[in-house]
Amino acid sequence: MSIDRILDLIKSGENSRVEFKSGEFRNESLAKEIVAFANMKGGTILVGIEDNGEISGVKNVHLLMEKIISICRNNIQPSLIPELISISYEDKFILMIEIEKGICKPYKVKSLNRYYIRAGSVSIEPTQEELIRLLQEGGQFHFEVSSMPRTGIMDLDPLKLHYYCREIRGISEHENNSRTWYNLQILDQEERLTIAGSLFFSRQIGRMLPQAGIELNAFAGNDVTSPLIDSLALTETIPEAIQAGESFVKRNSRHLPVFNEEETRRHDIPDYEPFVIRELLVNAFAHRDWSIFGQSIRLLLFNDRLELFSPGSLPNTLNLDRALAGISYYRNPLIAQMLKDYGLMDHLGRGLLKIIKFYHSNHLATPIFENTDTFFRAIVYKP
Repeated sequence: MSIDRILDLIKSGENSRVEFKSGEFRNESLAKEIVAFANMKGGTILVGIEDNGEISGVKNVHLLMEKIISICRNNIQPSLIPELISISYEDKFILMIEIEKGICKPYKVKSLNRYYIRAGSVSIEPTQEELIRLLQEGGQFHFEVSSMPRTGIMDLDPLKLHYYCREIRGISEHENNSRTWYNLQILDQEERLTIAGSLFFSRQIGRMLPQAGIELNAFAGNDVTSPLIDSLALTETIPEAIQAGESFVKRNSRHLPVFNEEETRRHDIPDYEPFVIRELLVNAFAHRDWSIFGQSIRLLLFNDRLELFSPGSLPNTLNLDRALAGISYYRNPLIAQMLKDYGLMDHLGRGLLKIIKFYHSNHLATPIFENTDTFFRAIVYKP
């Protein structure tokens, strides 16, 4: 990095991706900033810069580098190795520490036994919900198997549960009991429902998980300010919500009749292929972050397109390029397995790849997929 770029960073001041540190820093203080960046999107620490932006410089760069490496290996858990770059400016040295977004989250300062995240220009301790998301991103915790307080066997829908156990899993009547439901992670040891168990088999899912279900809206125009022609908000189990989404799209879509002159037959081309809608809905429920409360999966139908929002970004190391290449990583492996059991998802997780290939092979507008910090969105245009 050029000195001009460094000077630009200093001029802009500290922010969510940049931190200044004096050359006389405390080990725990530096470890805290490194941990905060690694737990978020990564960042840059400029050592030898005071809080007011004054360039004070550092002494004995090589010894300082060794000290920083030691801090990253011994004061941070799990340990990490940042990139260290020494830059000279006039008669002083600035040491730049580049921290990448961590893949083994959450990181913590070992001596303090505390986790940190970056919020603006400061590093703070995460809330319980934020820590849960860090654990999920690092693959160390699956929120879907969390227990639901004040729930029990009486909250299970016996028809849905017995159908799954007997007809889908082939479990005998003799074995269809609470012990088996515990082994399937539908219940915990105290016979409370898990998140996944509630999402598939609870009687009143809206009471226990208000973020469950799906919001469905159809508009007469091309944006949300257009007149609303159909709307439905459902807090149902995942299989029922997927079925409702498919029916909603079918009810508010058209079929274009196309005649084949050679066969003198009419072929109806739907606005949206049924398998595309199912794949999008299944993907949304399989990957959504269930620890995000107050938000449901949303499907919006416009005159020219369909949009589907799923709360939460793609999990862990799964980025958009990998997802579109058919690489799968499940934030909710138990929910994904149940979707496979119901025949709603294949065992390779190729849903988005199949959709892309379908639109390419039929010379149709390529769907748009957007992954942000707060949601995943799919946009599919009409033929």
